Parts: sequence; C-alpha cells; structure tokens
Amino acid sequence: MKKTYLAILLSVTSFWCAEARKVEVHVMDFWNRPLSEVTICTSNTQSLLGLTDEQGCAQIEVPEGSEIILTLFNRQSRIVRVNTSRIEVRLSDKDRLFDIGYDERIRKSESTASLSQAVSEDIQASGNTTVMNNLYGLIPGLGVYQGSNLPWDNSPSLYVRGQGSFGGNQVLVLVDGIERDMAQISPKEVESITVLKDAASLALYGNRGADGVVVITTKRGGDHGLRSQIDYNFGVQTPFRIPHMADGYTYASAVNEALSNDRLSPRYTMHDMRLIAGHMHPQLFPDIDWQALILRKVAFTHDVNLTFDGKGQRIRYFVYANYNSNRGFLNNTEMNDGYSTQIGMDALKVRSNIEARLTKSTVARINLMGRLMQYQHPSAGTNLSGMYDTPAAAFYPLAPQSEGGGWVRSRLCKNPLADLTSRGYNTVLQRTLFADLTIDQNLEMITPGLSAQVRVAYDNSAEITDMRTCDFAYMEVSSANDEIGNVKELLYTPYGNNRNMEFNSKLSTSINRTSVWAKILYDRKFGAHGISARLIFNENRSDYRGANNSYMYRDGIVSVGYNYDSRYLFNAVLTYAGASQMPAGDKYRVYPAFAVAWIASNESFLHDNRIVDLLKLRASFGVTGMSARLSYDMDKQFNGGGNSYIFVGSTSQYGTAQGALPSTGIEPEREYRSNIGIELSLFKALTLDADFFYNKRRNIRISSEGTLSGVLGIGTPDVFTGEVRNYGWEVALGWRKQIGDFSYGLHGQISYAKNKIIRKEEGYKPHWYMYASGNTIDRFYGLMADGLYQSNDFNVDGTLRPGLPVSTYRSNVQPGDVKYVDLNGDGRIDANDCAYQLYAALPQIYYGFNIELEWRGFGLNAYFQGMGRSTVTTTLASIYQPLYGNERNISEHYMENRWSPYNTSGHYPRLTTQSNANNFAPSSLWTECGDFLKLRTLSLSYKLPARLASKIRMRECCLYLKGMNLFSADRIDILDPEYINTGYPSARSYQIGFNLIF
Repeated sequence: MKKTYLAILLSVTSFWCAEARKVEVHVMDFWNRPLSEVTICTSNTQSLLGLTDEQGCAQIEVPEGSEIILTLFNRQSRIVRVNTSRIEVRLSDKDRLFDIGYDERIRKSESTASLSQAVSEDIQASGNTTVMNNLYGLIPGLGVYQGSNLPWDNSPSLYVRGQGSFGGNQVLVLVDGIERDMAQISPKEVESITVLKDAASLALYGNRGADGVVVITTKRGGDHGLRSQIDYNFGVQTPFRIPHMADGYTYASAVNEALSNDRLSPRYTMHDMRLIAGHMHPQLFPDIDWQALILRKVAFTHDVNLTFDGKGQRIRYFVYANYNSNRGFLNNTEMNDGYSTQIGMDALKVRSNIEARLTKSTVARINLMGRLMQYQHPSAGTNLSGMYDTPAAAFYPLAPQSEGGGWVRSRLCKNPLADLTSRGYNTVLQRTLFADLTIDQNLEMITPGLSAQVRVAYDNSAEITDMRTCDFAYMEVSSANDEIGNVKELLYTPYGNNRNMEFNSKLSTSINRTSVWAKILYDRKFGAHGISARLIFNENRSDYRGANNSYMYRDGIVSVGYNYDSRYLFNAVLTYAGASQMPAGDKYRVYPAFAVAWIASNESFLHDNRIVDLLKLRASFGVTGMSARLSYDMDKQFNGGGNSYIFVGSTSQYGTAQGALPSTGIEPEREYRSNIGIELSLFKALTLDADFFYNKRRNIRISSEGTLSGVLGIGTPDVFTGEVRNYGWEVALGWRKQIGDFSYGLHGQISYAKNKIIRKEEGYKPHWYMYASGNTIDRFYGLMADGLYQSNDFNVDGTLRPGLPVSTYRSNVQPGDVKYVDLNGDGRIDANDCAYQLYAALPQIYYGFNIELEWRGFGLNAYFQGMGRSTVTTTLASIYQPLYGNERNISEHYMENRWSPYNTSGHYPRLTTQSNANNFAPSSLWTECGDFLKLRTLSLSYKLPARLASKIRMRECCLYLKGMNLFSADRIDILDPEYINTGYPSARSYQIGFNLIF
C-alpha cells in the first residue's frame, strides 16, 4: 500500500515538473517600446510571478497552458495563456482599464458599457492648469464648454451626450469615487478620466446619474523604487480678441450721423471735429484709448510640479506638490500707495496617496489632498463693460492741475480706470481638504474570489473674503459752447470725498461632504465561465452654507456579470436609490439596467486573424435618475403675508394670504436609455469606436401656470410631467504607426446629439411656431429679421408702401431700420410673429482631432477642437448695440458694417441716439452662427536620449514649448466665439518648460 502511495506521489510530481516551464516574457507598448514595471500574476490566485525590467523582460516559471495576468498599474491589463517558452505582448488601447467609480476597474476589451477615457499623457498635453480645460474635443460624448476666464474661476461646463432636460444640466464629477469639485484637481495628479454614458454604467448612481458621470482617478505609486519628477513652465498670456472701439474722431462722426438719422442737430461742429482729429487739445477734445489704459498686453504664469512615487516592501506611495500663479491683464494697478488692484492668483497644493499592505490579505489606502488658494481683484469687480462703454471722446481721465487734479467723470459715463484702480480690492482665501480611507480585505479563506471593501471620505472647503474698500473725490466735467456751437471750455464740478480704506471680512462659502461605501465583491472563473458580483451600500451627504441647504443620497446596489470564454458578456445592475429632497415616506426609487456584448474577434474564425485585432458588438438598456432639481417641502403649502388694507383711520393693516398650492406626485427625473456600439481594431494600427443612443427623459419639473387658469386666484404648483427626447451618435477613429525611428498618430472624434421637447405644460399660443414643445431646449426665440428697410420701401411722404407689414414696436420706421417677417400674415409685426428658430447655444455637433509626430526624441503635437449647429446672441452694449441712450460707445466693427445712405448693404441698422424698440427687439439679426474650429494646443518637445540623460544622473529630460488657443476659424471674428462677453478676456498662452525625472 505504501508503494502505491509513493508511486502516485512520484507520478504527480513528475507531471508537475513536466508541465512547469521557464517562460521569458517581453512586454511592449503600442510603439513597440519596452514597458518596465509590468506585474505578472497568476490568473487564479493573483500570486506575483515577476516584474518586467527596463527592457520590458521578465523570467517566470508557470505550468504550460496556464493563464497569467499582465498589469501596468492602474493603466492596462491583459490575460495571456502560456503555450510557448517566449511570449511577446504588445499592450494597446483595448487593454486599457476603465474606472467606473466605486473603485471598479473594467478592461476595455471586456466591457459591455459605453465608456470613453483620456489618460495622463493626453490630459497633460494641453498645458492648462485646470484639468477639465485639457479635455476639449478629447473624449467622445463629452462636451466641454468654456466658462469664465478668471485665473481662479475658469472651469468649463460639462455635458455628456448633449442635454436631456430643460430643467438644467448637472454632470456628476467623481474624484477617486467621491463627488468633488473638479476645479481643485491638477492635471499632473490625474491617472485617467473616464466618462460614463449609457445606462449600464450610469444606473450605479441612482438619483444622480441621468446627466452623465465623469470619473477622475488620481495617480498611485508605481512598481519601482523612489522616482522623483520635476516639471516647471513659465507662461506668457496675451488677450485673445479684444473688440476695437472707435477712436475720438470716429465716435464724434458716429454721434453726428446718429443725430442726423434722428433728425436732430449735430453735437460736434466741423471746428470740433478738426480739433479732435488733430489731437491739439487733449483736455478739451480727448481721444482716450481706454483699452490701453485698463489692459496691458501680457499676463504671466508660473507652474511648478514636484512628484515622488515608488514602492517599498509593504508600502506604495505617490506624493505630489504644486504651486501655480497668475498675474493678470489689468494695467495701471500700482497708482495707489501701499496696494495694487491687479488681478492675481497664487495656489499651493499637496497630495499624498499611500497604500500599505497590513497583512497578507489586508490593504489600506489613504488619500489626502490639501490646497490653499489666494486671489484678489478690484473691489469694483472684474467686468470690463466700462472700458467698452466709455467713448474715447468722453473726457480726459484726470483733471488739469489748475482744477486741482484728481479723477474725472461725466454725467453719463463713469471713469472706468478710476473704478478699477481706486476703489480698493478684495482678497479671497480658499482652503480645501480631500481625505479618504479605504480598506481592502481578501476573503478567500471563506471562498476563492471573495473580498470586501470599505471607503470613508471627508471633504471640506471654505472661502473667506477680505474686503478693503475706499472711495475718491472726482470732478464731473461738462462743456460750454460759444454762440455758434463750438466747444470753448470745460466746466468742472467737484463731487464726493476721498475716503480712507475700510476693512471687512466674511465667510463667503462653506461646503462639508461626507461619504461612505461598503462593498462585497465576488470574482471567480470556472473553466470558460467567469462570474462577478457586487453588493454595494453607499451614502453621501453635502452640507452647504445656509438654511435648508444639506443634501443626502443613499443607494443600495446589486451588480452581476457573466463572461463566457471572453466571447459572450452579460452585466446587470439594480440600484435602490434614495434622495433627501423626496417627500418623507417616499424617498426611494429603483433603477435597473442590463448590457450584453459579443467579442467576435475571440471566436475561432477570427482568433488568429492578421487583420482584425478586436471586433466587439455591445448593447445596453436601462433607467437612470436625477433628483438634484427637486426642492425641499414641495409637498407643503406655506402661508405668508398678504396685501395691506385700511380698515379704520389711516393705518394700514397687513393680512395673511395662502401660499402656492403644494405639489403632488413628486418624482425625480427618470431617463430611459438605450445604446448600441461597436469597437473595432484593424492592422494593429486602426481603431474605431462607434455608438448610437436614444434617451427619453420623463418627470421633468415644470410650473403648471401655463395650463391652469389664472381664475384660480392662488399660486400654482409645480408638476412633474415634462418630457424630452435626446438621441444621436458618436464616432472615434484613430491610426498609429511606426516607420523606423519615425512614429505618428492621427486621432479624431465627433459627436452628434439632438434633443426635442415632447411636453412642457405650455399655455395657449395663437400660432404653432410659438410653442417650445417640438423644438430643441433653449432654441433661439424672437422675431425673424428680413434685412433692413431701404428707401424704395417708403412712399414720398415717408409712410410704408402698401403690402409691407407695420411695426407695432415703432410707428415711424425709416430706411436703415430692421424689417421683419410677418409670420402670421396679419399685416402687423408684433409678439405674435416671434418664433423658435435657428439653433440653441449648445451645439449639436462637437468634434476634435489631434496629430502627433515623433522622431528621435523630437515631438510635435497639435490638438484641434470645434463645434457645429450652434447659435449665439450678439447683444452686447456698445459693441453690437451702440450709442442709443447716450451712455454707450460704438465699435469699429459696427461702424464698418452699419447701414447708411452710402452703405445700404450694411448688416446692422442705422445709427441712432434714441431708444428703438423695433431695431433692438430680440430677433435673428442679433444672432450669429456659433460654429468654430480652434487650434487648442500646439506643442514642440525634445527628449534627451537615455544615454545622455543618464550621464547627468537623470532617467529622462524633456524640454518643451507650447502654444494654446492660437487661432480660431469662426464667424464672430471680433470676440472669442466661446465667450461673447465684456468680462475678463480670453487668453492666448505661450509656455516654455522642462520635465526632469530622476
């Protein structure tokens, strides 16, 4: 019997020894460059077998036929079957890991959901210090739209697959799985950004997911010893497209022309005009370039980044520090003793991401981020409308010494330079803390594949505003004319007093967030059958400054997945989600979703195909929700003060009145999403991702006053009957190739998203074209311009010729006024001729493409982004609508394109100094096509050869030049097409910098 046991033992041992073999693994990236620090583990036990060296090689020993997992930490992963003694693996885009939140990472090739991603190299290429400003045109399905240009407030607006609700848009942004402010994140600390677009991925987020989710994953330490990195760049910014305003002579000519059109006497005589043109009396006849006085030609930036990361025996670490500063465009800000009113910003950040293996089965991770930012601006604010509105000929900014000097203004126009430089300044200190702790526990002692995770997070952010205000005495200037109307002298009248600086401080904003989730995971493979399951509990609470300003979300989530032989995939999600804004006793809703995929390229008939690298078809359907647009106590009626009455004597007595009726049937918005997609990779160079989606949003909150009669005599409740349909497609195409030492890549993506309002509880409208229903959200509404009236439209007595509609906005229209289409044919132009027309400001088409070239260390990258089917309004005072009201200026653009008897083909109406409801009514005349194509970034770089870098004790040394916002092809021409505003201007930026790795 003993001999039998010994024989069996020897046979098993000999079988294992025969099956086990030494295997040499070579791992390369897409460009066939060796990849170091790739971990190699067994697929069944996750035991570490080896780590690739700088040549991308590793020696391992495994049984033949077994599966190994190659992982480039947090970035890429692939499962490989061992059949030979030498394995060459080329990690590509299909091996990317997508973070979908809740610390879940999915390999792209085995995902059933519609996901898109940008990794750290893509994000850092653009050079902006705000992470979201680096994503223009980069991720399919993600629309990024420029917001404010202030250094401390320049985060863009985000839209995922357009807009699905006329109630608003609120994309959920997660940083390491926690809802956080994206403006606090720097590009250098980001590993990847993933956009979740379909129900299969969004259903996880219950009442927060219907508008889309963006997941930002920060970096962790690599599988190497201590590595240090220094990145610094110095930037010079110049204003991008400042409209040129008329000089003194042109302004005076425009005023005289406007007065002539108004049949009034000219303001400036020929004598005055000659003196203005000759600049002979700058006090009497000024010609002030307010833009040169208020804006300088350059601003300056600094950005310093220090990184330390690596791995010890039991600890993995990533430590990051950043300092950036900006000194703004304002000019003449040092005119006061002891302080400056320059726009400026300084920010300092430190991040520490630590991972520690406490036991063989327990890992703890703690992420800490602290940021201090201080910025300042003039007490008068940052809007520069005064710079545009004040005419060059209005007044000289300072009174002559004979009048005592000091600031000057007129009765109609303030002094914009004085307001920006001499009213004090505000300083704002913002402090932010992000902290989260995660415990991962392997539970394989219970059953293989079982594990658990707990994450707790606490975030705090606050802003304290210190206000230092003062005021100044000024001279109000007016002119005195001689008997023939020439200006002969200026009269100065003193007003106001100089007031010393006063100090006040307040807490401007305060936000506290706490989050916790607990998760049980099960992942196991039985032969060709792979099973995964998740059970998640999640709770988030946000407390904002002010009463009734706290919000909580609580979710229970069940997720299951099935994978048969990496060919047939199925996933299902069921979320039971609660929101604090919902009425008591009715706070929870259910959001289900499922998705399937077929990886055809893993079938036997395509498995070894030399052309097709990946072919995957997928589809998903499910329900997502959005409760952010609900309010507390909507189901209650609140009574309050009513009107006052005099009952006895002369004293008024106030009564009590009923408040608006309470809402019933309160529901969060509910969106039914369907999606089909294809992923294709050919020739180891070409990639194609295409998605088609159809979404229907219901339960949108809307006032019922449009459908309830005013006879009711009380405020009407909000109802939840609004509906919107949103549909479209997106395509991403890429080609990358290497020819000897030369490598190049071309990548592009285009998205199309169109929405349609199905129901909006509108009251009666006399004509079909006046209803918002049936149109896109926020589509332009107004009169339809039909050119300008010409002389041949009028009879000899100045009346309109028969057959032309009469304007009810102005009875005595004349040549050069705006002509409109009489849509209802009643012979009158009035509110009943207003219609929904053109497009909305949010584009239906959004696209981007980039070109990357590299040869022997030299690199060139160009990123382009554009959009189409967009309409923007052009109603800025002075720039587009000048002069009238006597307190406005006029732009060169308007002067060159106005109607006049000598330019009857002008685009804009005649000049006038009077209010003109006909010409300035909301109409298509005051719109422009918002389409554009921009060169977002052009980058030139040089990386020293590794042998030279090693001689100076560096791993890498890279020098670079970058230009941002270099040009725009559009129809606006005089302003940034993304920022038609008189606020702080957009910037064109130039950077020079270096990146050193030790």
